[in-house]
Amino acid sequence: MGNKESLICNKILIINLGGIGDILLSTPALRALKSSFPKARIDFLVFPHVLELVNELPYVDEIFILRNNVKNIFSNLHTFLKLRGEKFDIAINMRTLVSKRGADKIKFLLNIIKPKIKVGRNTEGRGNFFDIKVPENDIGQKFEMEYDIDAVKSLGIEVQDRSIDLKIDEESTHKINTLLERGGVLKEGILIGIHPGGMSSRRWPLENFSKIIDHISQRISCKFVVTGLDDEISLAERLKKITRGEIINLAGQINLGELCALIKRCALYISNDTGPMHIAAVLQTPLIAIFGPGHITRFDPRNISDKAVVFYKKAECAPCNEVSCDSMECLKTISPEEVTKAALHLMQQNC
Repeated sequence: MGNKESLICNKILIINLGGIGDILLSTPALRALKSSFPKARIDFLVFPHVLELVNELPYVDEIFILRNNVKNIFSNLHTFLKLRGEKFDIAINMRTLVSKRGADKIKFLLNIIKPKIKVGRNTEGRGNFFDIKVPENDIGQKFEMEYDIDAVKSLGIEVQDRSIDLKIDEESTHKINTLLERGGVLKEGILIGIHPGGMSSRRWPLENFSKIIDHISQRISCKFVVTGLDDEISLAERLKKITRGEIINLAGQINLGELCALIKRCALYISNDTGPMHIAAVLQTPLIAIFGPGHITRFDPRNISDKAVVFYKKAECAPCNEVSCDSMECLKTISPEEVTKAALHLMQQNC
């Protein structure tokens, strides 16, 4: 463990090459880091899809982008060399090293950047190149947020406040209200959000989402809004075609800030294990989270929301990090009838 008083921290680099949930869950640790070193410059290295979210964090000075594409190899190398020129005192890698290949990539990156002190998770011994190592197993034994907190604790920093930073701006709220009004959603109307996308291996069958929309529509007067990324527009359109309920498709039409405003407006949000699931949990929107092969201990939204219900039926092969799966056994055993029952009960509790 480090000693905060003995550390020279004028420049700190945070490496978080994860998704929306990873960024959100790291904010208590980051806030404590800035509080302990208020005069330090804190820069971030992230993927492009979380840029808008990181840009809103008050303790970020500059954001560097890593593009996960072979075509951008020279652009990335230029970024690495620029980071090297910053001469960071500390670099903290805030992600699990899920494989030796992934660990080698972080090691290569840090060898180019050359910070004075390298901090990171020593997942199953793969992080032996870090100067300060945070113990971690492949299968998480605690909530993801706690591993990020462990990383800053290793520098002698105490973390008391575990609240998560997520700001919704007025412009995004206005945009969502306008879009919903055009879709016929009244201010007092019940709106239910549906997020059927995400990693292929984590997608509950589309026909199941269709069934719960039909079931809920028969019981209460409401409208549904489907969210998703640009490459999930066709998925949302397919759902709309096979469903009788009133659906507004906003997949690919709103940015991250607007997505947050939309989820905040929902009376209920039903989602696969994705970034929007974490947003709903942070915003305390009543949430049905459908887990398949994901690491439930690491990412269970009930750790940060008392309005979340999780469906998880562990298969023998779970958890796993597979992008696609032929059997989808862990998801197919979750029935639309039990999800519908839980959804109606959750709405009744929170109305």
